[in-house]
Amino acid sequence: MVHPWVTNVMRLGDVLNATQALAAAGDDPAVAEDMVKRFLTILATARADLNPAEVLRDTERFRTCVHRLCSGGLYLGFERIGTAARTFESHLTNHASPEETALALTALNEAIQAALEPGEAAVLAWLKSSTNLLTH
Repeated sequence: MVHPWVTNVMRLGDVLNATQALAAAGDDPAVAEDMVKRFLTILATARADLNPAEVLRDTERFRTCVHRLCSGGLYLGFERIGTAARTFESHLTNHASPEETALALTALNEAIQAALEPGEAAVLAWLKSSTNLLTH
């Protein structure tokens, strides 16, 4: 039987760089899986918390969350999220215009949605499949 995620391999490869996730976990597939699961949970919470109206009213409150998304995303191989979070964090830090900040937030939310949309099972199956290829 073919797993449903197989048809989305290119998309999952865009969501998660499995090589980076494995490297971040010291080449331990079980640790990589745990770290990715935890980051997906953080993403689900962040998606709910990153409300445009709230962010624009209180930028300081969101800097820590966005910094965590940036560093965690880049470290674990969620490169689109890490890059979008870095851009958004820069806009917050440098007091960019509300319009620019809103666009950066939209890009971040889209990156988060792209990572969450396939579901945890599909992302973990992609990680496991990629890990098997990398370690064997």
